[in-house]
This record gives sequence, structure tokens and C-alpha cells, in this order.
Amino acid sequence: MARMGGPSLLLVVLACASPRLYFLSSDLPRLEKNPRLIVAPGPWEHPDVPVVYADMGTIPDDLVLPALRALMALPGAADACDANTGQPRPDATEYCLAVYRTPQDWRVSWPVRKQMGERGACQPPMGGVADKDFGSDLPIFGFAHNHPCGTDMSSSDLLVFPAVKVGEARWTMIEYAVSPAGKPARDARGRPIPAWAWLVTGHAETPRFLKWNFAGEVFRWSEAERQWRFEARCEPAPPRNLGSTRSPPKCYPR
Repeated sequence: MARMGGPSLLLVVLACASPRLYFLSSDLPRLEKNPRLIVAPGPWEHPDVPVVYADMGTIPDDLVLPALRALMALPGAADACDANTGQPRPDATEYCLAVYRTPQDWRVSWPVRKQMGERGACQPPMGGVADKDFGSDLPIFGFAHNHPCGTDMSSSDLLVFPAVKVGEARWTMIEYAVSPAGKPARDARGRPIPAWAWLVTGHAETPRFLKWNFAGEVFRWSEAERQWRFEARCEPAPPRNLGSTRSPPKCYPR
């Protein structure tokens, strides 16, 4: 078992200090002091979110789906739009978490959100996870988040995947699961395992679960069939102006 110190030990202390539902991004350390590389504690100690022992080459739905449902139950995570304007209320909140693997099992990190009242998307833990049992530098298989107003994935959502360092200071997102140190996760045949992104949206009582890969292939979970069904291939729209938000993605159904 890995020995912990520094940020890992700090995160364990924070997680155990009192019952909590999530972490604020401002509470958490950054990898290499990079403001974009948040390190989240793990695993999420939620009664409905299990640690899953499963095929180490396939991300288990038995972990992802309970985690998405638990995200939807957090404060402001669902049905948080103004009925008249359709815009997010002040309490509307996005939460992000990482899906990762230890040498023994599959887990998710604690959810991360912005400061109370701070608008905009949550910041996924791009700097990885500090697990209370196995330390850091564990492979990240993707990130999950919610949309509090029931919307589908945005153009920006389609671009968020695990990151690796290129050169001295630049980080880039890639299509495979990878640890923050750049070590790819591989299946039993030695092949890199693709990364995914997940979204829970819709209403609290009737959520929709979506996932997509680096190529923009979007799938929706069918509860009746107990499987992911292909929905469309989507491409992120470019920013309209420098620093502006992106238009919705262009999607091409099968």
C-alpha cells in the first residue's frame, strides 16, 4: 500500500474532519501549483456509491451509474432553473468527479464544486486523485458531472478528458486513461484503455445519463435494456469570439 504525505495526507484529513457532501475547488491542492490541475480526494465516501471489484480493463457501469445518481441528489444539482426565464437560479450547481482505478478496484473521487454563488462549470480534478488507501498517480479514466438545468452536453464538455504533460509546462488532453505522471492504463492485452466522459442531466426523478468518447460518439443509458445506446456523433463548436462561450455542439444522429 502506498505511503502518503503532503497533499494526499491533507486531503484525507479534510475528508475525515466532518461529514460532508463535496469539496470546494478552493479547498483543494493543485498539481505543480497549476490552478487548472485540481487534485481531489478519493474515494467518495457515499453510502450509495460503491467501490467496485470488476474487470480491470472495462469501466464498470455498477460504479458510474450510482455515482451519477448521487451527483444528481447534491444541493442545487437538478431542477435548479428559473421557471420563467429558464436560466440557472443562484443555487444551481455543477459538480465534477473523477473515475479512477486502484491496483485492486474501481472508485470515484469526491465531487468538486466552485465557491457558493460562483457561476459557471465545475472544474474537474485534472491533477488526479489522492486516494486514502493508495496515494496518488492513479490512472484517471474520465470525468463525470451534472447539469442543473437539464441541458445536454455543451461544446466545452466534449473537450474534457484526462491530461498528460508535454514538455516542461504544457498539458494536453488525450483519448486514453492515464495517470498524472503520464503512465497509460492498459487492458489484459496491453492495449491503452479509452477514456470517457459522463453527464447526468434531466430531472431529479427522471435523469438522463450520457457518455461520450474522445471521438465525440455519444451514448445514452437505456434503463429498460440495461445498456448504452448510441445517440449521435457530436463535434464541439468553435468559440464565436476570443474568450467567448461556445455555441452548442453539432450532432449527427446515426
